[in-house]
Order: sequence, then C-alpha cells, then structure tokens
Amino acid sequence: MISFRYIFLFVKVLFGKLIALCRRFGLVLWGFSKLLLLLSVAWLLVAIVVAPTWAPKKLTTPNSMVCGKVSGVVYELPRKYVIYWPEDEGKSSWEPVFINIKKRCGANLASLYMAMSWPEMQPVSYGEATSFRFDGISVAIGPWLHGEAGLRKQLQHYLRETPAALVKASKLNEDLGLNFIEGVDSEFPNRRKGFFWLEAKERMQYIGYCNWVEPKANYSRCYLKFLIPGGDAIVNVEFLWERLGEWHNIALAVGEFFLNAARYRVDK
Repeated sequence: MISFRYIFLFVKVLFGKLIALCRRFGLVLWGFSKLLLLLSVAWLLVAIVVAPTWAPKKLTTPNSMVCGKVSGVVYELPRKYVIYWPEDEGKSSWEPVFINIKKRCGANLASLYMAMSWPEMQPVSYGEATSFRFDGISVAIGPWLHGEAGLRKQLQHYLRETPAALVKASKLNEDLGLNFIEGVDSEFPNRRKGFFWLEAKERMQYIGYCNWVEPKANYSRCYLKFLIPGGDAIVNVEFLWERLGEWHNIALAVGEFFLNAARYRVDK
C-alpha cells in the first residue's frame, strides 16, 4: 500500500515542476510582449513619416447654386434659398439614380421649394423656415399643364362646398384689390375658410385661400397661386394672414425673383 508520505512527495515534485514551467512561460510571454511593443513603435514611426501620402482627400463643398428645368426654362439660384431637395419629374428621392440626376441643369424638376425673408427676400435657415412663427414667405414653383383654365378650375374646386349665392354676390375688396369671401372648406365642410381671387379681362390671374384657426378665432396662414408669364409654370406662395394686404407686392417680388433666376429656355 502506498503510504501518505509517498503521495505527499509526488504532489510536491509535481507542483514544483508546474511552478518552473509557469516561470518559463512567463519569460516567453514577457519577451513576446516586448516584441509587440517594439513592432507597434516601429509602425507608429512609419505612419508618421508617410502620413502626408496617406492623408484623406479633402471633402468637396457642394455647389453653391441649384440648377434645374421647369417647363422648359432653366432656373439657377443660390442653394441657401432651397430648404427641401428639388424633386425630379418621374424620379423619386428614394431611387438610386436620383442623386446623379440632380447634378444636371437639364433635370426636369417637378417642384422647387424655397423660403426667404420678407420684404428683404433673403435666404433663411431650415429651422426658421419650418417654424410656426415664421413670418417670411415660402415659395414653390412647378410645371403646369392646364393654363389659365386650370387655375379657374382650381378655384372652383376650392369653392365647391361654399354656397353658390355667396360666391356670385362677391365683389372686389377695394382695400385688398381682391375678391375675398368667407366660405366653407371643401375638404372639411364643418370648417370655415377664406377664399380670394382676382380676375381681369376674363382671365383668372390669382387665386388662393386662408386657413381659419378656431381656437384663435382668426385666420393663420394664406396660400397664393399664380402662373408664370407663358402659363406653363405655377407658383405657390405661403405667408401669414397679416400679410394678405401685401399680396400684390409679394407676387411681384416673387415673379421678379424667378425672372432673374431664369437662365434660358430649352425645347421641351
């Protein structure tokens, strides 16, 4: 029978050999660590020396101008005015080729939406333009295939829930220089809405509406529509109700803005 003494001796020898082995392994590990440290320092020195050749290319700043075609007319204007990405006809913002199309002035734009201060007509930030307290004007231009007759039909659509007798009895408001009536919202017949238009020489020139806010018991914002000379592009302008008396000056200023932004006309 193996005595307890022999077992103790065997364990002691085995434990001693394990300690020696660990010491050797530690020396090897320490040496390997020093090698890694040396290699890291060498790599860092090489990186510092060749860094200029590895430097990333400078980012190119986007073009400061936006360019696109609306109903055959090429418009070019400062990018700062544009608060939403221009939309191409027939191409969605989500399509892969969308970003490439935007680089060409020949792109047919379905809409070009911008914002500016009034009366300065200067660009404003996105945050300011989308604020409920924005007191400037928001402007959009897009192609229009329906001419003056289409503008008249659009007004009829606005007024379809308003009593015909009220529309027929409307007269030119001398202070505004517009026909203005309080009618019924065509989408929500239980709400009131203000409608305005101007017809001259049997041609509809300007139409629009103002939204009524019940809690405030007043109108909030107004939306004006008119055609660019030639009748194949429509302009939408949004402004505060308090600025309705300035609608004609706003329309003239916006029309001049697009006249100055127009570069040339191309064949459709």
